Amino acid sequence: MLLPHITTDEHGHSLLGEVDLNMEPLGGFGGRDATYFRRIQAATQDVEYWRIGHALPGHFVDFAPTGASTFFAVFSGQMHMTVSNGESVQLARGDMMLAQDIAGQGHMTRFIGQEPCTYLMITMPGGFK
Repeated sequence: MLLPHITTDEHGHSLLGEVDLNMEPLGGFGGRDATYFRRIQAATQDVEYWRIGHALPGHFVDFAPTGASTFFAVFSGQMHMTVSNGESVQLARGDMMLAQDIAGQGHMTRFIGQEPCTYLMITMPGGFK
């Protein structure tokens, strides 16, 4: 499964790309149709913290690095993230993203649309495996 992915180059500029979170069969729990994300599952012991955020449309977070590998999942509303070269990605309900712009300029986040945005952030200093 391809997810939007923010990284930092050697000059401290944030870049937007994609990362493939390999999915594997779950095993005995969900039958042959169930899968899970191997990389996230393998790194659960490295979770520094997680939180559920809630932001109103119009809220703005200026350019800043994440400080650690951070996984985002949007439950409702919309967020729009822009990297230092001007590229951007819009996330809405059901979308996920991995931000690994740990140093440098980081990314900017705007909460857009007509409804509040509720999202999950999982921060993992050891990165996703």
